[in-house]
Amino acid sequence: MHDSDSDIEGLHARIAALEAELTALRRTQSIFALGLSHDLRTPLRAVESFSYLLEQRADTLDPQATDYLHRIRDASARMAHLLARLQTWMQASHATPAHDTVDVSMLADWCIAELRDTADRDADVDIAADLQCIGDERLLRTALQELLHNAWSYARPDARVSIRIEGERTHDGFHLRIHDAGIGIDPACAGKLGEPFQRAHVAEHPGTGLGLAIARAVAERHGGTLHLDNAATGGTIAHLHLPETS
Repeated sequence: MHDSDSDIEGLHARIAALEAELTALRRTQSIFALGLSHDLRTPLRAVESFSYLLEQRADTLDPQATDYLHRIRDASARMAHLLARLQTWMQASHATPAHDTVDVSMLADWCIAELRDTADRDADVDIAADLQCIGDERLLRTALQELLHNAWSYARPDARVSIRIEGERTHDGFHLRIHDAGIGIDPACAGKLGEPFQRAHVAEHPGTGLGLAIARAVAERHGGTLHLDNAATGGTIAHLHLPETS
């Protein structure tokens, strides 16, 4: 056997070993995701239930005990929200995307309609017509929900919400851009945006730090990328690229 043949066989064996390690890692992460939805939520539900029962007897508690009880309920609510967000991130990170034609303009319309229903301020939104890509509609809707929620949430408090959504399909895939006129990205945080639990402007927007991580996970499951940068005219541009597949 020639040395080159031996090298190729060794390379194939290494690739097979790495694939096996990756499969095992994904299985471990899937088990962890299942634990989030069941094992970790069970004791949390118990805390919420018993604290609720105690709250019904608040007239028998002194003011300090009542304050402690409210803190417990607030903390358990935040933890429940965090677990739900973690589960969404894990699901997005391990989903097997479909490869269908997706009407991105329609998905963006849905997401904006949901934001208008729940937000206490209106917005000027411009969505380009006939934006279409190849991908998984459910996952891409999740990514758009996260990106548009960010664009809405980071609007300047003294100005009207303004969002523009545009994109095109080219030889190398689909490029989507979401422009906002918000407060922009803190340069100190820019390199970490999209990583779990990394947040910009923490004091003003105390979220879970998982929104962009969820959107990036969706992009990566499609073999694509997501990055954000500050626009020259102010605000932020989210760039979502999905490779062309059919």
